Amino acid sequence: MTWQNDYSRDYEVKNHMECQNRSDKYIWSPHDAYFYKGLSELIVDIDRLIYLSLEKIRKDFVFINLNTDSLTEFINRDNEWLSAVKGKQVVLIAARKSEALANYWYYNSNIRGVVYAGLSRDIRKELAYVINGRFLRKDIKKDKITDREMEIIRMTAQGMLPKSIARIENCSVKTVYTHRRNAEAKLYSKLYKLVQ
Repeated sequence: MTWQNDYSRDYEVKNHMECQNRSDKYIWSPHDAYFYKGLSELIVDIDRLIYLSLEKIRKDFVFINLNTDSLTEFINRDNEWLSAVKGKQVVLIAARKSEALANYWYYNSNIRGVVYAGLSRDIRKELAYVINGRFLRKDIKKDKITDREMEIIRMTAQGMLPKSIARIENCSVKTVYTHRRNAEAKLYSKLYKLVQ
């Protein structure tokens, strides 16, 4: 009898999440169907590990997929998307190449936490940990992008050349290349590949 109750509850919860989240777009990007479906199912799956109701999560949270396909958009418009989610509990889901950027935004804005989506991690526990408000600065194990590196990343994403960046930042071209190299090491990729 209890397995039927559990099944019924799970079905009801899953149905609730799928119906309700379409209009509110609490998972970004809603156009990434696999991420959207996978994260919706994960949240339902960890229902017993989280303290908040699914309705509250749907209403108050925004889950953002920071993958290589969406990084350029987030880099170019970080002030816009940060303003758009103001007042919400923002959870960044970071792929390996975006971990340092996720850490930057965590330190420099009002982000609730970061879920690192590496293959060896238990994403269910990490997601519950962040939703429950337990993610703290001490939980960040990886490097974060510095303010200067972020400025150079933004300008590179806009198509600016190192010489122009150096003139704007009032530094040498060599310094621009040093900051780019440092950012690339933290992002595990060349900047031009990430921001195309």
